[in-house]
Amino acid sequence: MLQALALLARSPDGLRADEAAEALGRSVSTAYSLLDSLCQEGFAVHEHRGAYHLAAAVEPAAVKRGAVVGASLSDVLDELFARTNKRSYLAAASAGSLIIPAMRGRQGMRRMPGLGRQIGDDAHALALGKVALSLLNPEGLARYIERGLRRHTPATIVRPDHLFAELEDVRQAGFASDVEEYEPDFCCLAAPVHDSEGRAVAILGISMSRRSYAQEHHELQRTVCEVASQARIRIASPVQAALPENDRRS
Repeated sequence: MLQALALLARSPDGLRADEAAEALGRSVSTAYSLLDSLCQEGFAVHEHRGAYHLAAAVEPAAVKRGAVVGASLSDVLDELFARTNKRSYLAAASAGSLIIPAMRGRQGMRRMPGLGRQIGDDAHALALGKVALSLLNPEGLARYIERGLRRHTPATIVRPDHLFAELEDVRQAGFASDVEEYEPDFCCLAAPVHDSEGRAVAILGISMSRRSYAQEHHELQRTVCEVASQARIRIASPVQAALPENDRRS
């Protein structure tokens, strides 16, 4: 999936399924399946003439960065899923939106309704997004807030002063949570991954039911933070920072 996404980012004139199959070393039917899945998740569009294109809202630079980060931290995501037994996510941020290049789960495990592979103006309602917002400088955060803090549930933070306080807690604690703020009966925990130079390169997170959160969130929070912290050691070489330099906190 990541390779197909990267191919689309390198194909401004469009990509046919047979071209993708040849480049990926897969069957044409498999290439169709991968490309159609990208369309369903909002990453790609399929023209009537058969060519697939990167969706207009998705930045090629963010796709390439997400693919690199996803490949670098694939084993870390596997470990997070194995240790928590919760649906697990890896996110990389770019210019006000989050790309989710990889996730882990098993058949029958609930997926958060409405959460695709990209998070834009919903960042304030999700733990993954709160981590990204906590890393922005004041100007970058102000630009996000100017778009409006949309309410998803009664628990969604919609007042800027409340969001400021929440993000300061995230910075101090080193992790973020959301409790039914994006969707009823869904809660999340997330923590940043840093490279050897201390740059935030990705975000790890998990989602669960309200009941699971109430029963397990202390242990799960420790696990998410531990896996994210140890991931720095396993990054073989520094990858590009998850947040653009002009939006990072100084």
